[in-house]
Amino acid sequence: MRDLILFLAGFILQTTILTAQTQYPTGYFRSPIDFTPSLSGTFAEVRSSHFHSGIDYRTQGVEGKPLYAAAEGFVSRIRISPTGFGKAIYIEHPNGFTTVYAHVRNFIPRIQQYVVNEQYRRESFDVDLYPEPNTIKVEKGEIIAFGGNSGTSSGPHLHFEIRHTRNQNPVNPLLFGLNIHDDIPPVIQAVKVYPIGNYSTVNGQHNPVIFEATGNHGRYKLVNEKSIHVSGDFAIGIQAYDTHNHSNLRNGFKNLSIFIDNELSFQYRINEFSFSETRYVNAVIDYEEFMRSKRRFIQTRVLPNNPLNIYPVVSQGGVFSFAGQGNHKVKIEVKDASGNTAILQFKIATEQPTDFYATESRDDKRSHFRFDQVNRYQTELFVLEIPALALYEDLLFEFGMEESALETVAPLFHVHNIYTPLHRSLTIAIKPEIKNADHLGKALVVRMDDKGEWVPEGGEYIDGYIKASARAFGTFSLMLDTIPPVILPVNIANNKTLGNQNGIRMKISDALSGIKSYRGTMNGSWILMDYDPKNELLIYEIDARMQKGANLFRLEVEDMVGNRSVYEATLNL
Repeated sequence: MRDLILFLAGFILQTTILTAQTQYPTGYFRSPIDFTPSLSGTFAEVRSSHFHSGIDYRTQGVEGKPLYAAAEGFVSRIRISPTGFGKAIYIEHPNGFTTVYAHVRNFIPRIQQYVVNEQYRRESFDVDLYPEPNTIKVEKGEIIAFGGNSGTSSGPHLHFEIRHTRNQNPVNPLLFGLNIHDDIPPVIQAVKVYPIGNYSTVNGQHNPVIFEATGNHGRYKLVNEKSIHVSGDFAIGIQAYDTHNHSNLRNGFKNLSIFIDNELSFQYRINEFSFSETRYVNAVIDYEEFMRSKRRFIQTRVLPNNPLNIYPVVSQGGVFSFAGQGNHKVKIEVKDASGNTAILQFKIATEQPTDFYATESRDDKRSHFRFDQVNRYQTELFVLEIPALALYEDLLFEFGMEESALETVAPLFHVHNIYTPLHRSLTIAIKPEIKNADHLGKALVVRMDDKGEWVPEGGEYIDGYIKASARAFGTFSLMLDTIPPVILPVNIANNKTLGNQNGIRMKISDALSGIKSYRGTMNGSWILMDYDPKNELLIYEIDARMQKGANLFRLEVEDMVGNRSVYEATLNL
């Protein structure tokens, strides 16, 4: 417990220091684009299991738009990955900040050549490069790259960040004077009221109740001005979004304040954060509501394992209560980065609790898991271990098992439910029902996602069990992957003459475990093939490594359990 207290204290101190620094230079950075900015994502808006670490500039639906250095500096990092940021460039500036430009298509020639040389030297498309300081200098306003859709991107755009160089913590770029034309206030969609504790109710129910909001131009009220009756302790959740003049897309808001009887009782604001904190977003939102309905409510209740210092004002852990009966005024203010404000006002009528509501029966056989300690659950066929601080609060753990499905080689293990988030990975071990020993290396743990589809979690055979880690609860089992990856040529065939064709395009895919590696060669020498996994596409741009006449092209692809496929073709140039 002492170590936990020290950990949380240090974490809170760190985020306190982050939040305390509020002076950001305006006028130092220019826009990284040269057309009217339109955002498809804002800083710290809630994303799947993370806070968004920058702002997303729309690039008018196309790739190839020039991107500009926001200030003078030098290239400190270049990251090329098939996932995540895709192709990204980092520029360190003399004022102590670093700018990041992600999902780009390619870089200007002098930077692109440096990257390609390193990729060939390492024989890898996926590289993480750190040029020596001041070896690749850039000037403010210089073109450095071109907009793209690389990595885990759902459309052409520029993901732009400003970070503290010393610790790489991202800061809201709009605090630096990068103007976005915005005189439109946020939109408040709904309020959710949660009864907290065995004696609490909302409108006579022991379950949370959602109250939809209506209005416009920054002024909102509850639909039909419904009254809210509360007994006992309660918390509040708010669903809202922001937009601006040049985009109708729904973005995140910047600031949330709740006044009760004219007193500021709760405030939520994020100007900067640490990447080590970003998964705590699952403690900030109503995770169960999101998993059930895809609606994101920011909840006032601060869960026990939520050390974020993003609440300038919070008391009683974000849980409210009133003594006696009466009516109370609630005002909710939601602001965007430009200061536009939306307001929702309503009344809460408080009542004295009358009935005790038992959340647990005496014959409840669920296991009680504490968030601040290691938790373990074991049967003859299944072992589960949850590390300390993987849960956001204590948990009444549920477990069930049923017979194997047609496609699985182990029973189905129902490990709690998908509506409870995890901050850290759990470890599970499943005993396989495999008679052929040669197949043990082809078995992997699978988890059923919220769409009812099996997704691979990997696995390794150890002491009679297949062991793997997972970042979510759910239904787990084992499956065999004995099928090698599929390689399909898109624009080549054996003995084809390429003529004026400028590249080779190949489709690669795997049915279950996923692609682990690929290696393309031309006449026995490694060639650079750009990998776009979301389109299952490999691309080689024809260069001097292809000779006049006949060339032997070979592509080998391996999946996560060691199945391999090979494609060979003679190509004429």
